[in-house]
Amino acid sequence: MHVSIEDLKPGWQLKEGVIVGTNHPIIKEGTVLTEQHIRFLKAFSISSVDVVLETEDPISTIYSSASLNAFSPIVVKTEQLYYKTLKGIKEEFQKWQSGMNVEIARMRTIILPLLDYILENPEQLERLSSFSRKDEYLFHHMAAVGILSGAIAKKMNYEKGMIVQSALSGLLADCGMSKINSSLLNKSTALTEQEYKEIQNHPIVGYKMVKDLKLLKAEAKLAIYQHHERLDGSGYPAGAKGSKIHALAQIVGLADTYHALTTDRLFQGAQSAFKVVEIIQQDLFEKFDLSIMNALFSLVAELAPGTAVTLSDGREAKVLFVQQMHRTRPLVQLHNGEVLDLVKRRDLYIENSVGKTVI
Repeated sequence: MHVSIEDLKPGWQLKEGVIVGTNHPIIKEGTVLTEQHIRFLKAFSISSVDVVLETEDPISTIYSSASLNAFSPIVVKTEQLYYKTLKGIKEEFQKWQSGMNVEIARMRTIILPLLDYILENPEQLERLSSFSRKDEYLFHHMAAVGILSGAIAKKMNYEKGMIVQSALSGLLADCGMSKINSSLLNKSTALTEQEYKEIQNHPIVGYKMVKDLKLLKAEAKLAIYQHHERLDGSGYPAGAKGSKIHALAQIVGLADTYHALTTDRLFQGAQSAFKVVEIIQQDLFEKFDLSIMNALFSLVAELAPGTAVTLSDGREAKVLFVQQMHRTRPLVQLHNGEVLDLVKRRDLYIENSVGKTVI
């Protein structure tokens, strides 16, 4: 069924590839649309596309030969686990809003199935940002920051217990938001200075909510309190600097920043993972520990020769060579044989990578 671009919803699947005066589709048949895809279509002034709606048979569509890659069993399981996790987070958050305490055993039960699955299938990590929705951003953010924090901890060779504690501290980093007036959380206009100060109080409130939990380690509790602190002293609530900020807090803080920049929020559109890595490298370099940044980058923006990528102008290419100093700006080759050096072509960046290919 053809649907207007203005009516498209993330999660719908393309029945046909979208071709705009090119030999190759700018978005392939069977792709599950994200907010980024929809913005991309609007940029090309596409008026409508053919999609699979909920009224059509989703099972036959999922396993059709045309969409097998888009809806492989591993992708379907990722989505199922993610939304089950999201449902649990929403239920617990609503309990906190009503005055109930944080149940750490319950939070472990909520996060562990998805965490274990992502740790076993790290290529699925990039899908987390695509699930996020503006209207329930906070819940999506809590889920993603928890998983990202656990994945970074594993990349840094933490033992399993601390990986779980990292995930729990990321998941609970914003639990203090449950004590903020709901009208403020859902406000669609700019915050006043006083409202912003109230929001900045959430790490203190969150710490008070978890400080007596026996199954949450002291390091994880400190991470919840410090996840908005920055190495250069520019963070809050205490303006801590350097070694006074626990490594776990830096992991959660970087996961928090990364997810916020790669998802649609009320006042900011989502940006590609590769673009966000550049922002962190260039603009936030003195705020986060280098080893933690490198761990995240290797998870979300790892490129190797032969990797197929889509550029910001919609063209597809193959990575030829990656310089360590410019990991997100490799030498790439287009389908027509043209070679581009993205270090020199600052008007372009990598929108996403789609795995190994031969061009």
